[in-house]
Amino acid sequence: MRVNERDEEHHLLDRLYADCVRGKGALVLVQGPVGSGKTALLQRLAQRTADRGGLFLSVTASAGERRHMFGLVEQLATAMRVSGAVADPFAAEERGATVPAGDDERNPLVPLGLLQRISRTVCELAERQPLVLGVDDVHLADEHSLQCLRYLIRRIDSSAVMIVMSESSCHQSELAPLHAETLNLPHCHRIRLTPLGPTGVAEQLAERLGGPFPPRRTVEAWAAVSGGSPLLLHALIEDRLMEDCPARSGGQSGPEDPAPGESFRNAVLRCLHRCEPSMLDAARAVAVFGESASLPLLGEFLGGDTASVRRSLADLNAAGLLSGMRFRHEQAQQAVLSDVAAPDLVAMRRRVAALLHERGAPASEVADQLMATHDSVRAVWRVDILREAARDAKHCGDLARAVAYLRHASAICVDETQEAQVTVALAETQWLMDPGMAPRHLHRLSRLTGAGLLTGESAVVPVKQLLWRGDFAEADGLLRIAEAGDTEAGDAEAGDAGRVADPLTGTVASASAIARRWLSFCYPGRARIAFPVHAGGVAEDRAADRGATTGPGAPDAWARGGPEGRPVTSSIGPGGPLSSLALLRLAVSLAGDEDGDEHRGVDRMLRGTLAGSPPSARFLSLVSLIHSHRPDEALTRSERLLEEPGIRHVPVRRAVLETIRAVAALRRGDAATAGRSARTALELVTPSSWGVVVGLPVALAVEAATELGDFDGVVPYLNLPVPQVMFDTPFALPYLRAFGRYHLAMARPDTALTNFRSCGDLMVKWGLDGTELADWRNDAAAALLAMGDVGRARALIEEQFDRLGDGRSQARGTALRRLAAAGPVRDRPPLLHEAVRILEACGDRLELRRAKADLAAAWAALERSGTPVREPYRTTHIESTAVGGSGSGPELTELTDAERRVGALAVSGCTNREIAGRLFITVSTVEQHLTKIYRKLKVRSRSDLPVTLMEFADAPCFPQGW
Repeated sequence: MRVNERDEEHHLLDRLYADCVRGKGALVLVQGPVGSGKTALLQRLAQRTADRGGLFLSVTASAGERRHMFGLVEQLATAMRVSGAVADPFAAEERGATVPAGDDERNPLVPLGLLQRISRTVCELAERQPLVLGVDDVHLADEHSLQCLRYLIRRIDSSAVMIVMSESSCHQSELAPLHAETLNLPHCHRIRLTPLGPTGVAEQLAERLGGPFPPRRTVEAWAAVSGGSPLLLHALIEDRLMEDCPARSGGQSGPEDPAPGESFRNAVLRCLHRCEPSMLDAARAVAVFGESASLPLLGEFLGGDTASVRRSLADLNAAGLLSGMRFRHEQAQQAVLSDVAAPDLVAMRRRVAALLHERGAPASEVADQLMATHDSVRAVWRVDILREAARDAKHCGDLARAVAYLRHASAICVDETQEAQVTVALAETQWLMDPGMAPRHLHRLSRLTGAGLLTGESAVVPVKQLLWRGDFAEADGLLRIAEAGDTEAGDAEAGDAGRVADPLTGTVASASAIARRWLSFCYPGRARIAFPVHAGGVAEDRAADRGATTGPGAPDAWARGGPEGRPVTSSIGPGGPLSSLALLRLAVSLAGDEDGDEHRGVDRMLRGTLAGSPPSARFLSLVSLIHSHRPDEALTRSERLLEEPGIRHVPVRRAVLETIRAVAALRRGDAATAGRSARTALELVTPSSWGVVVGLPVALAVEAATELGDFDGVVPYLNLPVPQVMFDTPFALPYLRAFGRYHLAMARPDTALTNFRSCGDLMVKWGLDGTELADWRNDAAAALLAMGDVGRARALIEEQFDRLGDGRSQARGTALRRLAAAGPVRDRPPLLHEAVRILEACGDRLELRRAKADLAAAWAALERSGTPVREPYRTTHIESTAVGGSGSGPELTELTDAERRVGALAVSGCTNREIAGRLFITVSTVEQHLTKIYRKLKVRSRSDLPVTLMEFADAPCFPQGW
């Protein structure tokens, strides 16, 4: 091994050898950490000595021969005989002696005659030619040989003898007598080898791997892993050379990042086993402690004083093995751990776990040690630590790690109560990974609830999962047991700790009482139906088939509750009116593993839901923002939430957040973002795992694609299987409405009307017939208008007005639009003017855009016909054009007549196919016109087109009946 970056050391040795040739002796002590290149320095000196005609004799000390008397001197004698020397410094009785067990090794009695013979023999040999004696690892030499060396060193100053001894810096204390007698001599010199710097590492890489000097980043990467140790660096290079790396052929490419392998691991162990025992013990302790290592903990574990541990760590750092109290690479740590016998390693980890627990270390650090032992020792504190570590891992989004902790905890529970708590935590965690995994735990959770081992919020966990799946009978059975347990315990005993906020109503009640409300909402009228319950708490009979029904593509879908045929029927009784966002709140609550605090005001809630708040509470704050017409702020806050590992890496939480984002994006008129978020939600959690809630993300995906005119994007959802029981829940309403709007856009108003009527039938039967949950009357009126049935449409709209009253709402603004479309053009501006004012206040940008487009079209049509228009309506129209984007005013003059007609129909909501049909041109021509329009008006898409283009429409276009 050739070591670069040692020029000064080589120059010193060359100068001292030149003096040696002139008869001036010298001693050189080469000191450095293990693996720093001391042996390589001696090897180079041996080659240089031979090249210059000198004699180099090499001897190496060994720990295995330390008890062998005169081991090094015997090697020297053998080397001298090989070189041609005749004299033998040993007498027959002195050769091969071993130190008796009772003798004092540190104070041997070496006969003076032997010392003199050895010294005289070496000096006589040097009279023939300059002699260089290299002693490697002198710190391992036996004391008799060391005494002989000390005697010789003091007598070579006037001889052609140069002695070079290498010693490991971690063994300096053992060589104190040698240093005391030699370092003060005038002919003694000392060389300290330090780790290689960037230049030395770069030279080694270029020399061994070929090619030019590697870039700085590469050099830093290799230096970081090797610590500048030549031994470790060359081991890393050996690992790279052993790989099949075509990039190195011909020396055309520099080295890549290091990839430690077998050579590196062996080099690490070689370093450690050449160190003193205390360093090996310290290295093993650091390997076992891992990230938890600290000086006090290591000192207590090793049973030594802090100063000695600090010295061992300093030596390990100097050797390039450690950086501070951490191994420089995981492979080094694994090599050290694999070098410990399995039983010893288990015992060490048990001690470390107990020590960390006593010192109050983070739960994850203790849990990792317990997991590594793979034992089944039962202790309450062990289970508690594993549960706490699982909670922390879940908060960080590492669900797989949390599950591993809980599985280990479940095997070492000390009683049934602890087992129940671990089981419910495991069920919650795996459910967050994939709700489809819930059934594997539900039977056990039901048994534990029936046995009274799960109470309060823990008992509600399986109820929420059953509601998500649509197993309402089983949910009711478990809920009755939980309610009975709450009654026996008494509200006073439960106190505030047993009460949580209901995200649907904002009231605070017990977990079981809120779960009862969820059940009533998920399955309206459920409270009036009795189900038989057995002792385990699970209903014998099911209220609904667990089978799945396909979407609108199935021929007989509507016969089983689908959106293509006759209306769905249900035996559900009356309920209560709820907001349209109640579905979203309920989805958040069922998906969350903690309860939010919806009873606070929106702003107070936002201030209270900071980074440490439960995810469900923070999701509910986003829903509140949407409900208070602040979708932009909801999207901004959701972006920040997406950066948190505890949300981004947890499939169910991320899917729920993406669903909320889709709703907010639609409210702000951004259908493209809404579509992406809805599709992401359905990718993170497969439709089969969404349970009855699947109607919500599917509806959002379909609605977004329909808004964009991407009808091909709706096709995958047409035949998507959904649970049949979903049509007995309010989650069917957005599903039916979205597909109704799709059919309306596809010029199938009769099918669309069937969907909208089905929504209405269900809502009337459930007692939920309010515009906030599903505005089915306005949708049905749109379908009737598209069918040309203006009379029935007007009657339905008037019925809508009777139910709405005088208050402002999105439904009222939409109803005004419908009423305007059902009347003559001259009557439209006042109605649309009021619709715009209401929709602006409600913040529904999609509906607002349509109202403004209708108003612009009506105004343009009246102007063309010469009908006078009242100035307020004209002003409103002019102000409304700003919604369309930056392209307005003089910029429209740059468009050709054909481009204006295409643009006008695009702003009206026509698809490319419909525009082509209206103007008798090809779809390709429409696309070319739109591309030119976007460039001229400096906009990106049709959603950015200015409403003022409506002035160039020959007639208003309402292809979707909206």
